[in-house]
Amino acid sequence: MAATARALSPTPPERIGTLVKPNSANSQLWLCAYFPDLALTTLHLDLNQAVASAMSYKGQTRLHTVSAPARQAGVEPGMTPAAALALCPGLSIHNRDPFAERQALQQLAEIALDFSPWVSLDQPDCLLLEIRSCLTLFGGVESLRDKLKTVWQSSGHRPSIAISPAPTASVLLTKLGQETIVIDRQALRSALGPLPIAALALEDKILHRLSRTGIRQLTDLWRLPRDGLAKRYGATLLQQLDRLAGQQTQILQAFHRPPRFQASREMPIELERIEHFFPAIEQLAGEFAAFLKTRDATTLGITLELLHHGRPATFFVLDFRAGNRNPKHWCDLLYEKLERSPLPAPVLAITLLSAAIVPFQPERFSLFDDHEKPDSDAEWQAVLDQLQARLGHQALKFPGAQADHRPERAMTVAPNQLTANPDLAPRPLWLLTNPEPVRLSGLSLLSLAERIESGWWDDQPIRRDYHSAQDISGRRLWIYRDLNAKQQWFVHGLFG
Repeated sequence: MAATARALSPTPPERIGTLVKPNSANSQLWLCAYFPDLALTTLHLDLNQAVASAMSYKGQTRLHTVSAPARQAGVEPGMTPAAALALCPGLSIHNRDPFAERQALQQLAEIALDFSPWVSLDQPDCLLLEIRSCLTLFGGVESLRDKLKTVWQSSGHRPSIAISPAPTASVLLTKLGQETIVIDRQALRSALGPLPIAALALEDKILHRLSRTGIRQLTDLWRLPRDGLAKRYGATLLQQLDRLAGQQTQILQAFHRPPRFQASREMPIELERIEHFFPAIEQLAGEFAAFLKTRDATTLGITLELLHHGRPATFFVLDFRAGNRNPKHWCDLLYEKLERSPLPAPVLAITLLSAAIVPFQPERFSLFDDHEKPDSDAEWQAVLDQLQARLGHQALKFPGAQADHRPERAMTVAPNQLTANPDLAPRPLWLLTNPEPVRLSGLSLLSLAERIESGWWDDQPIRRDYHSAQDISGRRLWIYRDLNAKQQWFVHGLFG
């Protein structure tokens, strides 16, 4: 049996977000790619039209990003939609999607990892790459910049790129629209000198005080004595100037490509029976389990691909309710699926892959309670996975609650387990579809009245007093008195 197993992303043990300090601060060269239209491109809007994204800020909706045609019509970020439409009646305004922007930025960062091993997402709407060690490989700084820009533009984004020996300086230059390249640290202060001090992230009070003394540009600040600056405006201003000039080392978070797993086995001949090719699946599952344990991770799902000669591949997908790294559990579920699904043709090759890899969360249990079972929840989730694999994804439903005080509308079922809210009043597990009339004699009321008066906005209002009660046979009931129907009593549910 020819074996071709390949684990994608045999990544270093560092996870996303690990703090990494690059080598030798004096040799760093930082490329900053700023994506000013990211909020628009992630919404798949045509930037040649008058379009804008908006977001809520302190209870008011404001424009966040506008396209060039909208800007030419006088629309600016920060405007209210009404003011913008007054200037540009044809403006198309869409709600901003920060989650999609973050995902798009991570995809761009994955592309950047092909050009530099050191990529950071610390700055909003920006990517920072340390490129000094990659210049020889890509033919120099300009060639590297052009190749990166071409790749990012082919994915539909428009980056603005600046390169300097300091990450803060590169970010400042790109956000001011200055696509420059500064190789030497000695030349950095000269390049930054003409920039206005208003571009610095300073407090308004300090900016006002600097303006009153006639300081307008960075070069004016650098001419002043450091001791005097620190004494009059605080050490924070000096630290910011040092970061701009590359005289203070910054430690940024490194981005790593999310781990993925993919491994394959080729069959020596075409195989039809499950018991003949299933050992290969078990081998792949074992490799994947070892892959996860090495990285202290679990998976939320795997995909099995069966290749046939001259026919489309057959896919089997497993989605787990919680992170799982038990290869026996995977194989039991896959075997059950294979038994229930006749294959269209003999199997020529098998591929096991997964991209839903998450950090391992160990079970929590008390050191002083001998009766608690630390793996009880994992076993319960495994049973639910098995039921779902056997009966189908939509066959398993969980009781839950939705925002309505009326019991017949509050209780619902959903394919996914909902988070329980312990603050809610107790409700019976079994709610009758049609409440049944009952006599109060022979019942013992166990609780005070819980009045539910709701639904006046639609055609099904209710006005009831609910109680927990116990009948003569010991059953615990949920009964109510209908305040609108001659004070009649009904049974609405059973607690058990």
